[in-house]
Amino acid sequence: MKLTLRIPPLLLFVVIVLAMWLGRGEGRAPPLWLVLVATLWLAGALLGGGALLHFWQQRTTVHPQRLESSRVLVTRGVYRISRNPMYLGLLCWTLALACYLGGMAVWLGPLLLWGWLTRFQILAEEQALRRQFGDAYDDYCRQVRRWC
Repeated sequence: MKLTLRIPPLLLFVVIVLAMWLGRGEGRAPPLWLVLVATLWLAGALLGGGALLHFWQQRTTVHPQRLESSRVLVTRGVYRISRNPMYLGLLCWTLALACYLGGMAVWLGPLLLWGWLTRFQILAEEQALRRQFGDAYDDYCRQVRRWC
């Protein structure tokens, strides 16, 4: 499909966050929810940061549209929790923002991010990794879930 691998995930994230901010209601998160907001934000930072660190250590690309440049199948650290910790980190951040902003409409943001990344980014990445790493990638997929 023409949309597959066309929109960089970080750009999609920024557009969704801006839409969530512009579409926010008048309510704000109750004080107790701020603990959840902080927890989700921290989880997103640890997942995304950990994933980037492992990619840099292995000297492989983090560019989501240059899949053929992947040199190593990274399976340690946060990649034992999720096959897509960078995307899971972005999802945690949109969930944190939805909790913070309150209102029903903002929950479309995390839902859209999850659906778009799964359909137009992750499925194509999985095909490319399967072609490049074969059985090793299939074994990894059997051990670790796509999101978490």
